[in-house]
Amino acid sequence: IYFLIFNSHCDTGYLLYGDFCYYFETKMVKNWQDAEAHCTREQGHLASFHREEELSFLIAHMPGSPTGISMWMGGHDSMTEGGWEWTDGSPFRFIHWNAGNPDDYYGEDCLSMLINSGYWNDDNCEYKRGYICKRRAVLKIPCSV
Repeated sequence: IYFLIFNSHCDTGYLLYGDFCYYFETKMVKNWQDAEAHCTREQGHLASFHREEELSFLIAHMPGSPTGISMWMGGHDSMTEGGWEWTDGSPFRFIHWNAGNPDDYYGEDCLSMLINSGYWNDDNCEYKRGYICKRRAVLKIPCSV
């Protein structure tokens, strides 16, 4: 009898949660668009979040960050003010806004996460921040067990 065991795998430096791999860039800072471009080159996008458990897991594993008070995530409302969407095209249903946000203060269209609390802030897309990339995990299928 053969059993196939499916398990997800991430490259070194990525953190596995569910079917996705997450990468925290804490050494280099970029504006939001450049951060998204970097994640895309790595076959992913800036991170989207869909459940409280997913967000809590990542907050618990967030590295001590020298990049400032917040990190870029994949949300933006640059197409329609207040019409938030994720760069990976997934539905923007789960929210975790910081008190008073989003406030569109001087045209803030990009989403960042406050490092100390995990709450979200609409932010100036040109600010240079660390960021979180997310991509689908690789499925490893051994021949047999």
